[in-house]
Amino acid sequence: MKKVILAFLFLLMTLSVSNVKTKAASDYLGFEEIILESGKLLSNYTDAEYDEYYQKINKTKFWGWNVHIVNNKVPCTYIARTVYETTNSGEEAITYEISVTTETEVKTIISATGSISYGLSGSVNKFKHDLDAEVGLEYKYQITEGQTKTEKLKVPVEGKTKLLVTVTGTGYVTNGVAAYYMFWMCVEKGGFEYFTITSEYQTIEKVAI
Repeated sequence: MKKVILAFLFLLMTLSVSNVKTKAASDYLGFEEIILESGKLLSNYTDAEYDEYYQKINKTKFWGWNVHIVNNKVPCTYIARTVYETTNSGEEAITYEISVTTETEVKTIISATGSISYGLSGSVNKFKHDLDAEVGLEYKYQITEGQTKTEKLKVPVEGKTKLLVTVTGTGYVTNGVAAYYMFWMCVEKGGFEYFTITSEYQTIEKVAI
């Protein structure tokens, strides 16, 4: 009987580890700039900080998550991308026609490090083993349809002026570390992050050259 139980535990562990996958970079990690009011993004954690935070979750348990939240809903601003940049080096004003696409709904994008896994649930990415519920966040996951709008702008640019159009927005970040246990054994461990976009809009900047 003991051998059967051990074989079952080994199979359970194997299946759990097989769910772990290499994570692709989340969309927001490709933003040009993200400025948090305090704290830092998961991608900027140092090894020393990981060691410190892991001390908060090193107590074993029979089953489930140990979670330590480092940054909890920290407000941020961001520049997602530059959509148009040009310079009017002449003397006369020129009007440029620009199309800018921005998001229109709140959405949350997730990211993880270490062996913490996530995958598609329907059409969105979610953390496995109900980490979302354990963290206790309420938000909308990323939805791929019905979120964008495109505006066509006519922007006059005076002579000797540089025009810069960017997609900018606001949001908040929650991140930390977590470990998932099965039968007192740690099967997943690493960092997790939720990046929630609350608004997105275009900014137009003109700079004299």
